[in-house]
Amino acid sequence: MVRIAETCLNVLYQHGLSSAQFQFCFERAKHDLLADDMACDAIVAEVMQSMEGHPDSATLFGLLLDEARMGVENDSPYGKVFLENAEKAIKARIATGTGEPLHRLKIAGLYRRAGLPVPDILMLDPVGENPADEIPMPDLDGALAALAADVEAEGGGAYEFFSGLDEMSAGMPEDAKAAFVHHLLSLDNPFLERCALYWLVSGASLTREAVAAGLRERLMRGKLEPETLSYLPIIRGWLPASSARAVIDDIGKLALRQGLAADPHNNRTEPIVSDIMATTADGVGAQGLTYSATIRMRRERQSG
Repeated sequence: MVRIAETCLNVLYQHGLSSAQFQFCFERAKHDLLADDMACDAIVAEVMQSMEGHPDSATLFGLLLDEARMGVENDSPYGKVFLENAEKAIKARIATGTGEPLHRLKIAGLYRRAGLPVPDILMLDPVGENPADEIPMPDLDGALAALAADVEAEGGGAYEFFSGLDEMSAGMPEDAKAAFVHHLLSLDNPFLERCALYWLVSGASLTREAVAAGLRERLMRGKLEPETLSYLPIIRGWLPASSARAVIDDIGKLALRQGLAADPHNNRTEPIVSDIMATTADGVGAQGLTYSATIRMRRERQSG
């Protein structure tokens, strides 16, 4: 089985992820790789050595994590087996001193990308360790600004930037992630502000509170973007009853007092139905209905 893993890695290295050669090799080998503990250990060993020096091993590990997630969702035993074997292999490598904190953050990001919970062993604050002292953070603000500019230059948006940062911070304890997101909102960058909105929707409670507090602070500094302010009533409807939602409500009230809330009668969109289609009723009286519409912007000029 270890040889099968080596073969997959060689084909991936030679032909690339999207090649027909690798796709054929992976489809034939994936169930064996998921089921065998020795193959899993070999792949994890490659990943834990250095993701920079062995990017193909990280790619293969990420693909197997995704397959394992689908296996768990479909009640197939191989998914759970692989995740258990992978966590055992990671623990064994860390016990031998392999895996620097930043390196473990990247591996945690593979779990997040696959939609899986991050194993506790990959979190940056395990018992008896204080990795914050080991991780140099030179010019964090400059690095964030440069990353955001790169994403925009490549045609990406705030969601793509959020996804990348969410993967990078997957191994952070929740209080550290909340502090990081709050700091993100302290920077005078509208792109980062839009990025933080995704944590307001999808983050844990502590992170949502940090986003809400950061947005309120931006409003008080006069830095909250009107577009962001217009999104908050919509996002508020998706939030559970919580302190974060209470802060969002407070932002709305403050914006109204400051005259910043949008006038619902101005610049509103009106859908114009252009086509309607319906199916015939079936045997139980059910019927499908669909329509297409265009949106027309109406701007009302106020007389002053």
